[in-house]
Amino acid sequence: MQGLLGAAMALASASSMAASSWGLDGCSTSTGGVNYGNVYTCGSTGGTSANVTVSAFGSNAGVYDVAYLKQNGTSYGFGVASKDEKINVSAPDHSMDNNPGSTVPDLILLKFDTKVALNAITLGWSQSDADITVMAYDGSSAPVITGKTASNLRGTAAQGWTMVANYGDADPAGATGYSSSGTDIRYVNSSNVTASWWLISAYNAGFGGGTLDNLTDYVKLLGVSTKDVTNNNNGRVPEPASLALVGLALVGAASARRKAKKSA
Repeated sequence: MQGLLGAAMALASASSMAASSWGLDGCSTSTGGVNYGNVYTCGSTGGTSANVTVSAFGSNAGVYDVAYLKQNGTSYGFGVASKDEKINVSAPDHSMDNNPGSTVPDLILLKFDTKVALNAITLGWSQSDADITVMAYDGSSAPVITGKTASNLRGTAAQGWTMVANYGDADPAGATGYSSSGTDIRYVNSSNVTASWWLISAYNAGFGGGTLDNLTDYVKLLGVSTKDVTNNNNGRVPEPASLALVGLALVGAASARRKAKKSA
């Protein structure tokens, strides 16, 4: 009986795991400093002690290469400076962008300590338009991005890439100003894909996932959050009534076991 009750408690605990979030405006530089291929390590701001490592890729003569992940301070978030743009590039090109219609728009790669289901992406600053593309990778080793174009990067789907979706600007008419308040939140991944590696890019039609507008997108990545998909729970804590039913079922099983022993 104690074992069954313990199982019920374990079930309740697993089903009520908290969702997690990471703020990306105060991360510590892990490697690389102010240089192409630098990496940041970011601790969770809630829900778990797991870290996420963040790196960037951008255009170098028409194919992807390591880029400079540019931290732009509180409330702005991460931008990207590609080798074609140079490290000291000024606004708005120091954001994660697809200017000027590059075949390899800037992207930011997130590596979590464990598999997660991405839930929301917060943009800290944007200009002109703010469409993004999201992909997940669950291969057996780290994804290879350097040297690829958008189409042949997406073409490795059989080796672990999953197109999650393209997400349009909240103002599809596009825009003329910018936001730096961190209120532009995109809820993503309705299909509850789980992976350790996540790719967030300025909108990139070359990855597939449908067509959005042709406006130039300039965005900075301020934060991400994940959801609990234990038992397809989508981050919701089970209702007391549901847990009570589980408990009753376990008690019933214990009772049936005792009766079976008596009649044996």
